[in-house]
Amino acid sequence: MNERSRPQLTRFLSAAVAAVFIILGVAAAVAPDTVIASSRSLVSHAGIYAAAAVRSAMGIALLLIAPGSRGPAILRIMGLALLAMGLTMPIMGVDSARARIEWEAEHLSFLRMEGVLFVCAGIIAYAIERPRKK
Repeated sequence: MNERSRPQLTRFLSAAVAAVFIILGVAAAVAPDTVIASSRSLVSHAGIYAAAAVRSAMGIALLLIAPGSRGPAILRIMGLALLAMGLTMPIMGVDSARARIEWEAEHLSFLRMEGVLFVCAGIIAYAIERPRKK
């Protein structure tokens, strides 16, 4: 990969990760009932593997972005957390996912708070992606 394409790739990756965080966060904060209903309909073995793949990919993307960013430690922590969650999802299984969804359905204020934190994480991931000044 040449030096010119690396900044474009990292900008694309950070924008994609930030967009996913922000879209999911806004949905959880504004329409938690819709998020719960969607989650219930998607919980299956295939759904768990798909969600695990998305989380793992987002974690890897953050780890790839981190070295040239203004906040490498923050992005590494976020990336490792996402990667760990992605890798453990299939181990935890469908029953665990259903239990979490039902808990969140009973605690919508928590889900809304979680949504706000997702939006903040997306903004942070995008904002600190820009390369460090040399």
